[in-house]
Amino acid sequence: MYSVGILSGQGKWSEVLEETLKTSGSSLIGWINPQESSPLATRQLIDFSDLIWIPEKINGSMNEAIQVIRRSRHLSLGFPVFEFMDEAPFMVKLAHEAHVQVQVGHHDWYHPAFRSSLMHIFQPQSIRITDFLPELSSEESHRQVFKTILADLDLALGLSGSTVKRVRPHASRLLNGTTIQLDIRVELHNGSVISLAIRKFAKIPDRRIEIIQSDGIILIDLLKGTSHLEEYQKAEAGFSFSDKILWPPAGDASVRLRPDPPGEAEVARQCLSFIHALEGGRHSLSSLEGGFKALEITRQIETHLVTF
Repeated sequence: MYSVGILSGQGKWSEVLEETLKTSGSSLIGWINPQESSPLATRQLIDFSDLIWIPEKINGSMNEAIQVIRRSRHLSLGFPVFEFMDEAPFMVKLAHEAHVQVQVGHHDWYHPAFRSSLMHIFQPQSIRITDFLPELSSEESHRQVFKTILADLDLALGLSGSTVKRVRPHASRLLNGTTIQLDIRVELHNGSVISLAIRKFAKIPDRRIEIIQSDGIILIDLLKGTSHLEEYQKAEAGFSFSDKILWPPAGDASVRLRPDPPGEAEVARQCLSFIHALEGGRHSLSSLEGGFKALEITRQIETHLVTF
């Protein structure tokens, strides 16, 4: 059982989290807007809590998040590393010294089609992620591509269970020099490989993950919200094949194939998932450390390619 405090500029998050925690055994002990409350009140809420939830950036700053870590409290953030890249290295170091965990927001880790596949993933040999992005302005496009690479690497590295040996990025360009597709190959020390294919200006968006391992292939469609396992087993004539649906559950008409973008309740459920991980002595699915490792590699790719 964990006591949770909220630091936020909006009181709505208190109601959202309180509803989410109802049957968890954990409790919400208070909410404070640091911009309108005294430093003493903020410190007291932090000190009386086991975990602090910051669902969205407070006035564009990470000061309160850093304060939480300094006071040796676990921290759950409702937004990804992409939104605080400059502060991330210091926060990783600080969290390590304080012996606390920091969870960052990453909707894909908590996507039901993705989570339903986790128990079936075992020593992947190849992880391929394909993204088709819509047409955007030059500045928006660069930002979106960077964000997509970061999110994809965070997922893939977390699944691989290994460290990076070599990164090989390649850009395919049109006659006018505009990049239309990025292909990134990441070789890992355990012998497995990560392949990312990110295409720009796509008429139909796409976001899929293909994982090849010894027992078959796991296919996850994050936009449609489906996942299945193509399972291979030895047979007299070679191999037998079966297709096992992982998500959505069979006969569950309440499951929508295309989930809505993460809303307030989804952000709160990520906080609850973090609490369950802490109670079970596990690390968060979307840890700050994992996000930072992906950020370092994404920056290397950006430097190598110069332009996206």
